[in-house]
Amino acid sequence: MHRLPDWALSYLQRLRLEQKSPDLSFLSELSRAHMQIFPYENVSKLHFSQGTNRKLVPSPEEYIANAIRYDYGGTCFANNGSLLALLRALGYQGHLVPLSDTHTAILVRGLLDHDEPVYVDMGAAAPIFEPVRFLTDSEQKASRFGIDSVRIVPDAVQPNRFRFKRMRRGELVSEKWNFDPSEARELHDLSESIERTYQPTATFMGCLRIQLFQLERKRGISLLNNSLYIMNEEGDEQKTLLSSIDELEAVVSEEFGLPRMPVREAVGILLQFGVDVFAPEP
Repeated sequence: MHRLPDWALSYLQRLRLEQKSPDLSFLSELSRAHMQIFPYENVSKLHFSQGTNRKLVPSPEEYIANAIRYDYGGTCFANNGSLLALLRALGYQGHLVPLSDTHTAILVRGLLDHDEPVYVDMGAAAPIFEPVRFLTDSEQKASRFGIDSVRIVPDAVQPNRFRFKRMRRGELVSEKWNFDPSEARELHDLSESIERTYQPTATFMGCLRIQLFQLERKRGISLLNNSLYIMNEEGDEQKTLLSSIDELEAVVSEEFGLPRMPVREAVGILLQFGVDVFAPEP
């Protein structure tokens, strides 16, 4: 196998994986590890939106350096953009595909017969632990954890498009995202979409959000402002309201296992935007 650049070696080390041949089995390992080690979070987005720190999407080198220094992951553009760079360094063929004005995922090709693509997504805050064969398995298999699941199915109205259906307890929660597999994109093609996610009214500029799956502990853990949710693989969910920044920092350090993440700084940035994460829910 060829020698990887230093940032890719650090990336694999962070994932606790050794370099292997670029096949479907290794892609599954990479996806599963990524969902457990790199959090879905907007602390990094808030941090790098400020002053001289402003950096809309980190390079792969910056992404892994930020993970080591701050325990960062990111939202879809950072997580999927950086994972795609790693996949290409490992020898995979793939590209980004837009699902909306503010979300992108990865399609990987060359692993299956007839160039059938597989869907990979580290930026949906959804239990997509394995590459999804959406052309052949869409109706038979859902990606799931606990009471949450995702199906990627043919669009009922638009030919050649596929719809991302988010389910909870078997009931449809959202189906607003859809994509055309032929729409190959790079991060630089999505600059307007990326800029849109930094507008004051954008979802992740007005809240605190961290999510991580901890499969060895058979649970998923999620933070929205001061509300902590822990769900086990049977679907039982516990909610805890945090009342202080000290409690918030302790939870991110001890429960999430992300002791270097600067949540206090993120809470301060949100206050500058007029958002109090400890305000009572409306």
